[in-house]
Amino acid sequence: MKPLSRLLLFTLLISAGKAAFSADPLSLWEAMERAAQSNPAIKSQQVEVSRQTLEQDIARSQHLPKVDLNAAYTRYAYPTFVTPIREAGVFPPMDRDIANLGLALTMPLYSGGKLVAGEALAAHNREVSVQALRAGGQDLLFNVAATYTKALHFRQLGKVLDARIKALQQEEKDIGLRIREGRAARLELIRLQTQLSQARYDKVSVTQGEKDALSLLASLLGESGPAPILSELGATAPVLPVSAEEAMGRALQQRPDILRLDAMGKAAQQKTAIARGDRLPQINLVAKAQESAGGDWKGYDDWQMGVQLSLPVFDGDIRKRRVEQAGLEQRQNALQQEDARNRLASEVEQAFGALTESRARLEAATQGESEASEALRIETLRYHSGENTITDLLGAESALWAATASRLQAGYDISVSQARLLRAIGELAPDSFRPPAAGKKSGAEHSSSGIDPHTLTQYLSWHRCGMDCDDEPIALNAYVSPRQRFTATGLPGHSIQQGARL
Repeated sequence: MKPLSRLLLFTLLISAGKAAFSADPLSLWEAMERAAQSNPAIKSQQVEVSRQTLEQDIARSQHLPKVDLNAAYTRYAYPTFVTPIREAGVFPPMDRDIANLGLALTMPLYSGGKLVAGEALAAHNREVSVQALRAGGQDLLFNVAATYTKALHFRQLGKVLDARIKALQQEEKDIGLRIREGRAARLELIRLQTQLSQARYDKVSVTQGEKDALSLLASLLGESGPAPILSELGATAPVLPVSAEEAMGRALQQRPDILRLDAMGKAAQQKTAIARGDRLPQINLVAKAQESAGGDWKGYDDWQMGVQLSLPVFDGDIRKRRVEQAGLEQRQNALQQEDARNRLASEVEQAFGALTESRARLEAATQGESEASEALRIETLRYHSGENTITDLLGAESALWAATASRLQAGYDISVSQARLLRAIGELAPDSFRPPAAGKKSGAEHSSSGIDPHTLTQYLSWHRCGMDCDDEPIALNAYVSPRQRFTATGLPGHSIQQGARL
């Protein structure tokens, strides 16, 4: 039994190790890297690049001679020459069963520039597919970043709601005690319970939002298993342009959709060259060597070599119209490039402005949360001293909740805005959000990204629920302190207000 026990123990250890490995938190840059490697849509575009690479090799091989091996066996109704006449006055043998075996060579000598243009066209088409792959990768990485931060936002917002619900529950107990002592009306309890019910609904909505975000993230990662466990964003400082003008210059140089349209324009030029080459003479070198035999299987050698010329004379203006069609494609592509550059300027300006706005919004939201916290402290003191009503207290508590949710959203919007700006200039990559080395942290904080004191790093350090939310009873005059420490972590895109849909 000992070998069997050891085998079972070894199996359990391996399973536990695999479970522990799979439970490792997934950072943002790792999620982006995994998506770039495993997403099926990206893999499909990689296959297209490989296909265009083969097409480029095919076009390059069009310059080389082509050699074909030919073999045939024919039975004729009447005797036929086994081989052509080899000398005057001497007829070759005749037979009804004739077999041929030979090699045929064809090599282009002049094709009106079509072969050169075809090779260039294949190279430009491959570049189009490469830039399409880059554009798809940029969109995928941005979606991963946005979904990842959304899931983090909902997770941290859920922590805030847990603290809020427990605080409201404690206040519910407090009011119940005050009602039994005759110091509060039942209407106060009803109003607080309404607030508590709304907070519980918000918690359900936030939990579902986190599940949906994690499900979408798993889909972007190309996985069908359980949702990944996410880690905090950490201290990241992507290298960003310091001005919209610099961002525009970098975007024009490396934005994949701009480079893709440039490659398509060059491909259209080569299509025009090919269409014009169809109207020019075509000259080929041809050669053939074969051996023929009749029923007696006696072989007769034969060979031939020559030059073939083909000159188009009339085809109903088909070639002419193809030249005009290729010219229109060039014109169409030029207009698309102009439109893309105009849209790019607007997109870069908006992305750069969104980052600036999100940083300013975080600063304002932080100030608003501080003021709301102080207002709640004052209203709590006044309520317990009998100077105001439960309506005033709940209004201040609701304002603090809205301010906290706004701060959480503003903080994570910084990360999303950074990813949007990097995508706008074509530089979004997993390494953009990789935490710097320990020895380079100080330098990263002062990089060209223009990070101000309200960085995402500092923002995350604020998101810790310092509230004492255990089940122990809290003294009536101790209700202020938990409210003062009401903080946590958050996400982009969903500003939550009291009574609002999540």
